[in-house]
Amino acid sequence: MVGGGFLDRFEGLGLERLGSYAEALGYGSPTDIDLPSEAAGLIPTEKWKRVNYSERWTTGDTYNMTIGQGFVLVTPLQVVNATATIANGGTVYEPQLVYQVHDAEGNVVRDMEPKVARQLPVSAENLALVRRGMRAAVEYGTATALQAYGVEAAGKTGTAEFYDPRFPPNENGRLPTHGWFTAFAPYDDPEIAVVVFLYNGGEGATSALPIVGEILNYYFQAY
Repeated sequence: MVGGGFLDRFEGLGLERLGSYAEALGYGSPTDIDLPSEAAGLIPTEKWKRVNYSERWTTGDTYNMTIGQGFVLVTPLQVVNATATIANGGTVYEPQLVYQVHDAEGNVVRDMEPKVARQLPVSAENLALVRRGMRAAVEYGTATALQAYGVEAAGKTGTAEFYDPRFPPNENGRLPTHGWFTAFAPYDDPEIAVVVFLYNGGEGATSALPIVGEILNYYFQAY
């Protein structure tokens, strides 16, 4: 309801505001990581649907967009960068592969400075609500299984339907799904953001979440 509203009782954010927040988080454009051929993904607009489908935008499209489905296309890198942005309080960074450059003796010869892309146009209070919602998913929502890994994390599960002729619908006519899970930890003082995407992986809570749990468990034991 937050995205599309409900009849005349609640207006909702609507397509334009949803799109503007998504783009501010980095969806719909490359992150400019130092790798070739990065996909931009897609945050659809009314014009995009008219041009590509010769159809008008509907409230149902807005609802689908609100939950990241329908015409929306995102990359795992965009998702984890958005997660890191929410965790750090609203600063969008350009992802980098290299942290430091060392010489043959192990001495640091160059530190790679963080590159700030922009600040998220969202208040600190609203970002805190989003973080609290992600923590609640781990405390008593779809991601409670993450508690078993002993890390006070916040996260979000995802289960996205897709079409691929190699994986036909099941006996009930349901399309196959990708498994997603993204998280940051520790909740009160974040150090790390992680995303796992499993193609045709089923439900994110049962397929992708345990992998994120193992990554977080290893990270905090190793460091």
